[in-house]
Amino acid sequence: MFGRREGERVKDAPIVRHMLPFLMPTRTESAVYFEQRLDVTDALAWLKTRSSGENPPTFYHVFLLALARTLALRPQLNRFVVGRRLYQRRKLEISFVVKKAFNDRATMTAVKVVFDPHDTLESAGARIAAQIGVGRGEAKTATEKEMGIVTRLPRLILQGSMRLQRVLDYFNLWPAAAIEGDPMYASAFVANLGSVGLDSAYHHLFEYGTCPLFVTLGKIEEENRLASDGSVEARKVVSLKYSFDERIADGFYCARSLELIRDFVENPAKLEEAPEL
Repeated sequence: MFGRREGERVKDAPIVRHMLPFLMPTRTESAVYFEQRLDVTDALAWLKTRSSGENPPTFYHVFLLALARTLALRPQLNRFVVGRRLYQRRKLEISFVVKKAFNDRATMTAVKVVFDPHDTLESAGARIAAQIGVGRGEAKTATEKEMGIVTRLPRLILQGSMRLQRVLDYFNLWPAAAIEGDPMYASAFVANLGSVGLDSAYHHLFEYGTCPLFVTLGKIEEENRLASDGSVEARKVVSLKYSFDERIADGFYCARSLELIRDFVENPAKLEEAPEL
């Protein structure tokens, strides 16, 4: 009945793709899980050669852009299900958590970066840095302000409000302004667990919002691997774990897309130039 501002309904998908939201109504029961272990030895060495300048790229920048570019090149991954219908997202939006300060008492907040399909490492780095600055700033984000208001409500009223939100979202009546600033309405959500010394972990998918993909990055570790000449070589390796709503695309399409992410992460020089779309 009503369209969605952030997405266009997909009507030409295979018939089974239209049936899946009725067979599996929730993201929890639709989740599939993948793990990748990427050799980032050469990528880290390359990043050291780019360490000068005002905003030098980091490994996190490389991964976020690799994911964004893969979403641009593999558009079926940039879909979502709401109201038991399949939609193509109009933007490339990746959310992640920012810690206000590096201490135990510091709070965390989520921010959302809107990428351009033609972003390079330089332009993407500027977008990421800007949103990290917003997240770490003293002023509260729009999401923090909203949660600060609603959590003051009595429990029964808050519970009823959340049920009403889901009904409105189901029928595409939830305001576009609320969706635009909400990190849970995104192409993907990324958690950099390695930044706090943790390994990657499989994360649940949220029923709230429309995010169909959750990725965690673990800490970079040394791993012995066989070289081409048969010798054993210590390499820098990172583990990535993906939780994925299989209603938006089949496993084969997703697996091939992950190999594209691998190629970009292990060869970040490819991200210096804009892609041909």
